[in-house]
Amino acid sequence: MHTEYSESENVIRRLHQITQSYDKGFDFQIHALIQLGLERFDLDIGILAQVEGDTYTIRYCICPEYMPLMPGNQFEFGMTYCAVTCESDGVVAVEHVGNSDILGSHPAYRHFGLESYIAIPIHVGGVTWGTLNFSSPAPYPRAFKDIDIDSLQLMASWIEVEMVRRMQENQLRELNVKLKQMASTDPLTKLMNRRAFTEKLLRSVNHFRRSKQPQEAALLLVDIDYFKELNDTYGHLLGDKVLIEFAKVLTENLRSYDIGARYGGKVFVIWLVDTERSGIEVVCDRLMSGLDNLALVDEKLTASVGICHVKTRQVDENALSQFVKPAQIMDAMVARADQALCQAKANGRAKTVFCSEEPVYLDTLS
Repeated sequence: MHTEYSESENVIRRLHQITQSYDKGFDFQIHALIQLGLERFDLDIGILAQVEGDTYTIRYCICPEYMPLMPGNQFEFGMTYCAVTCESDGVVAVEHVGNSDILGSHPAYRHFGLESYIAIPIHVGGVTWGTLNFSSPAPYPRAFKDIDIDSLQLMASWIEVEMVRRMQENQLRELNVKLKQMASTDPLTKLMNRRAFTEKLLRSVNHFRRSKQPQEAALLLVDIDYFKELNDTYGHLLGDKVLIEFAKVLTENLRSYDIGARYGGKVFVIWLVDTERSGIEVVCDRLMSGLDNLALVDEKLTASVGICHVKTRQVDENALSQFVKPAQIMDAMVARADQALCQAKANGRAKTVFCSEEPVYLDTLS
């Protein structure tokens, strides 16, 4: 009795060490757990397998060279001992399969010839996920003890809890990503929303103003013309469709490092980096043409564009502290682009207007 108690204490101690080794990763923990089982049961093959429909897939295994099994190997579920294990209420432990009424006539015995077998179903979220099983071609020299059953149940319990924890962690991570995406995305157009655009623009402006070499960029405000009349004539559903389709036009005509967003209502905002006036004009022409080609209504769809074209000049690090803050620069660019947009609309709309003939130096904005 004392010996069995010591064995049980040793299994629990080692199991505790393994399960606390989070810093070493899940793969390490599972392999260590299987190795513990092989030593405890004195068997040759240890497998954690997943069952999906009629397919049995080895996820983790430790086995000798004469049994070349490896993770990813798949078998027909009904051809494995685990088909019996998954139907049981707990541990299946058979010392000599050839003499067993349960497994002696099983196809897996004829195919693999595994004489010793001890296994338990793994349940995750109330559903049978697979099995943890240990086996050997040689008959087990003694009867499986209560400590063997208890040890396997402890191993399975930890695996089940850890899998649920990892699944919940993944779900929480995916939910957080989704929530973050929702918080930064305009629900109608799926473009970046105004808040997210502002945050990204601030970072870009800060990087832009610290450039060692002179660079040019531009902030564009794009306003779809006569949008209220469009809604009044065709309804808000058609108006929403125009916004959605124009958002696609915008996305298709921007480079991966440019930033485009729905700024509010029928106004879109674009930040073009590393571009001269001719490049800005090309983008505007493409946006105008793309909007015209939507063919969603009988009337010609047009937009007015106000542009603040800016430029940096080489400034040393000490001088940067004297600059206005990126937020002030951004507000000034938006204000100038908005003034140019108002001028475009006053000039008959369907126009592209720059706030100045030459790029505005960034250090003069306030």
